[in-house]
Amino acid sequence: MTSEAGLSSKQVRNLLLATQLVFFTTLVVCVLINHSTIAKNDGISFYGVYYKTVELLVFGFVVSAIGLWRTSTYFATTDAPRITVVGLRVVAVGLLGLLATPYNRGTFFNWTHMSIGVAMALVQLAMSLRLLLSARTPRTVAGFALQLAGGLMAAASLPDWHFNYLGPGETIFEIGFSWCLVEWTYALYARLGQPRTAR
Repeated sequence: MTSEAGLSSKQVRNLLLATQLVFFTTLVVCVLINHSTIAKNDGISFYGVYYKTVELLVFGFVVSAIGLWRTSTYFATTDAPRITVVGLRVVAVGLLGLLATPYNRGTFFNWTHMSIGVAMALVQLAMSLRLLLSARTPRTVAGFALQLAGGLMAAASLPDWHFNYLGPGETIFEIGFSWCLVEWTYALYARLGQPRTAR
């Protein structure tokens, strides 16, 4: 079935998978270029300030942002909960915001960068939790559990607890979130053609 945006659920899922694949591929290349302790401790954003990987990360973030925004446009034509439509757009804009606020350029940029990152993570968790409440299957539970585990690992790495796994935690979190997004396309496809429900 084709949406008002001119894309079928399968096409949207393929777009989402392709753009997320670009994001994770660029991230893997960045890690291969520099997998130092600093990179692990500073998280994914390290690759946005490290001179050998800036262009790669910018490319991955921009492609991912475009994919998320296009997906939100499709979701807006379905009975998807509003949190998913608005949330996808918040995350898409947030990715660009992270690029525009290099954390190593002083206190203002550092705090702004962290605030954007935390806000995005909370929105992503809210979207995945909403999926869990709407379509609880072994796959959605697994995706949410992976995202939550990564989020807890990343959160534990932020305070001075000498648990320096921000990079791996953020990566696991994003893998779980991407998994949940794909599950959203399956859940919406199953509901297409049914009357719109309250958001």
